[in-house]
Amino acid sequence: MSPRRPKRPSGRFPYLDEPEYRSQFVDAGLADPRCTLDRSALERMATEAINLKPLIATSGNKSTGVVVTGFKDAAVDPVRTEHGTLYQLRVKQPGLASAINQFNIRFAYDVAQNANVATPRVVPVKAPDGGQQAVLEVEFDSEEALLEHLTFIEGRLTAAEKARKYDLKADLAVSGQSERATYHVVRYRVAGQVWDTTSATAGSNRTRHRHDLFGLQPAVGLLGLPQQLLGGPDGQRWRNPADWRDRYTAQLNTYDGIDPEDIEIPEDDAEKAKEAQEARRWAELAASALQVATTDAAFVIGYVPAEGARPDFDAALASTNLRTHLRGPLDFTGTNQAMASGRKLVNRAYADNAITELEHAVLTGTTPAAYLHDDPREAVVNLVRLVDRVVFPSDIPSLRRTTKVLVEPSPAHLRAKHAETRGEIRSALLTAAVGGVDLPAAAMDTPHQKIVRQGIPTTGLSAAELIAAATSAEPSDGRDAARAELAHIAVPGLVNGKVLLGSYGSTGDRRAVSTKLVAARITDDGVRLFIEAIDAFAEVMKLRAGHKVTPRPGASAGRLRRVADGSVATTDKPADSEWFTSHWPVENTDSDGGVGTPSALSPSEQWAEKLKDTTGLVDNARKAVTTLSTHFEDMHALVGPDREMTAEERESWQDELDKLEPIVVKAGTYLRKLRYRPTDTGTTTGGIGDFTFGTEEAE
Repeated sequence: MSPRRPKRPSGRFPYLDEPEYRSQFVDAGLADPRCTLDRSALERMATEAINLKPLIATSGNKSTGVVVTGFKDAAVDPVRTEHGTLYQLRVKQPGLASAINQFNIRFAYDVAQNANVATPRVVPVKAPDGGQQAVLEVEFDSEEALLEHLTFIEGRLTAAEKARKYDLKADLAVSGQSERATYHVVRYRVAGQVWDTTSATAGSNRTRHRHDLFGLQPAVGLLGLPQQLLGGPDGQRWRNPADWRDRYTAQLNTYDGIDPEDIEIPEDDAEKAKEAQEARRWAELAASALQVATTDAAFVIGYVPAEGARPDFDAALASTNLRTHLRGPLDFTGTNQAMASGRKLVNRAYADNAITELEHAVLTGTTPAAYLHDDPREAVVNLVRLVDRVVFPSDIPSLRRTTKVLVEPSPAHLRAKHAETRGEIRSALLTAAVGGVDLPAAAMDTPHQKIVRQGIPTTGLSAAELIAAATSAEPSDGRDAARAELAHIAVPGLVNGKVLLGSYGSTGDRRAVSTKLVAARITDDGVRLFIEAIDAFAEVMKLRAGHKVTPRPGASAGRLRRVADGSVATTDKPADSEWFTSHWPVENTDSDGGVGTPSALSPSEQWAEKLKDTTGLVDNARKAVTTLSTHFEDMHALVGPDREMTAEERESWQDELDKLEPIVVKAGTYLRKLRYRPTDTGTTTGGIGDFTFGTEEAE
C-alpha cells in the first residue's frame, strides 16, 4: 500500500517512496555496473532515500516495455582514492534516516585500546564472482556487546563535540544542513540476526544531532525504533525503517505548524493531561526538526579496487573520511590541495551559472586571463574580482555554495584557519589563470575571518574609474573605498615583482601584508605604486597569452621601481620588499608633500583613528568602576548606618557624598547611552564631532 494514500496527513516531512519505486531502485542498483551492492543492501538503502524516480535510468516505453538499466550518470560521482575508486549516489534523504558510524577511523584506535569495549570482527563482503562489495560486515557476540560498543562511540562523539566552538545542534535547527553527509552500508551479524544499515562515512555528528532534533536516540538508526514510542509493546524494535518511519513522519506532519503553547494541559483530568502533554511533545519535535526535514546525502554504492592493489574497501572509506576531516576536500590527484579545492569551487560555480564559460576556462587554466578584457588594466581588475567572487563571495547563494564545497561550518562560524585555506585557494586559482605565475599564499593579503564571512567588498567601478577615484585630491569615503580595492587588486603584481612579502623571520619585517597595504594606501605615491603594480601584472598576463608587449617607460626587468612625484625615481635600486616596508609610514611634517607624506584623512579614517583605543578605554573604565565599588563597600563598613557618628561627623560625611553623586550620575548617563547603537548610521560619515552616542536626545 502506498504511504501517500488516504489517512496519511500531508506536510513538510517526507514519507518513504512508494513500494514500486523502491523496487525499481533495487533493480537499478543490480543492473548498474558501478554498483557492487547486493539486493539486501539496496533494499535497505531504498528506505534511506526519497525522490527515487529521478535517480533511475530506463529504456523503452509503455508500448515496448520499460526496462530499468541502472542509475542516471548525473547522479553518480566517482571518488578516486589510493585504494581504488568509490562510486557515490547523490540523493535526497529524510532527516531522521541513517545512522552514526561505529567504525569511524578517528575512534578506531580508542576502541582497540579500550579493554572494556568489545571490538567487533570486521570482514569484507565478497560478491559471487569473487569481487568485493561496497559493504562492511561486522559481527558481535550479542546485542549487549553491540550496545556497549555503541555507547562508547556516542561518548567519543560527545567528547569530540566539546572541542567545537559552536552548537551544531542549534545550528542545524536554525539553518538546516548545508553539507552533504556520506553514508555506506554496514551489515550487522548479532546473535543469529542479520540486518543492514547505512552508517556515516562523513557526518556522524550531523546525523546524531538531526536525530536528537527528531526526538530519537542515535541507536535508532542502527538498532531500529522501540515499538513503545508509537504505542507498541515494550522490549520490541522495528528493525526495518519501512515498518515505522512513515508512522513517525505522520505524527510530525499532524502537528507541523501547531504552536506547542496553544495545546492546553487540563488540570482536572489526568488522562487528557497525558494526551495533551504527548501532543505538545510532537508539536515541539515538528518545530525543532523542520529545518532538517529533508537533507542532501551521498550513498557509497560501488567500489573498484586500484589495479594491482589488494581490495580494501575499509581502507578506501577510511581514506576519504580521514582526508575529509583532517585535510579538507581533495580530488586525490597529484596536484596540490588548494588547486584541487579551487577546481571544485569553480566547477560548482559554473554548474550553478554563477560564472560564464569564459570565466570557467580562465580559472581552470585553459584560457589565458588576458582574454577577460581587451584593456590590460581591466583584465587584471576582472580577474581579481572573479577569483574573489568564487572564493570570497558576498551573496547568500554563493556563500552557501562555497562553505558546502569546502566542507566548512556556516559563514557565521568561520575562523582564521578557514580564511587561510581560502587564501591558498585564491593564490592557486590566480596562478592557474595567469599561466603558471607563482603567487605564494603567505605573501598575499588574506582577508580577516570577519571579511570572509561577508565576502570581499567591491566598488564595482571600472579600472579607469577606480584609478580616478583613488587619485582624487579630495578626501572622501569614496576615495577610501577605491584605494582599499586598488591596493587589493595590486597585490598579485606586487607579489610577482617580489615587492610585497608577508611577515617572516625573527629579524625581518613582521607586519602583516594588510598592515603594509594600509600604510601605503594613505599616501599618494603608494597609490601610484599600486597602479604600476597593476600595469606590471597586466604585462605578465599578456606575455603568458602570447601577446606582444611594449615595455613601460621606466620598467626594469619585471621589477617595480620606486615612484616619486608621478615619475620613476632615478635611483638604481628597484622597489623590493625592504624598500616597501621601510618606505611607509614615514614621519614627515614638511609642507611640500614629499614622498611618504600621508594624504588628508577622510571622515571614516578619522573615525578609525579615534576608535583605535576603544578597547583600552573600556578596560580602564572597568578597572576604575571596580575600584570605586570596592571603595564604597569599604566605606559602608566603616561609616554605614550601623556605626555611631556625631551629627557633625554625619553632616560632613554627607557633604562628601554629595560631591561624588554628580560624578556617578554622569558616568551612569553615558553608560546608558553607550548601550544603544545609533539608528542613523549615516551620522558616522560626518565630521569627528557629529557622532551621537545613542538614540537618546542630547540632554
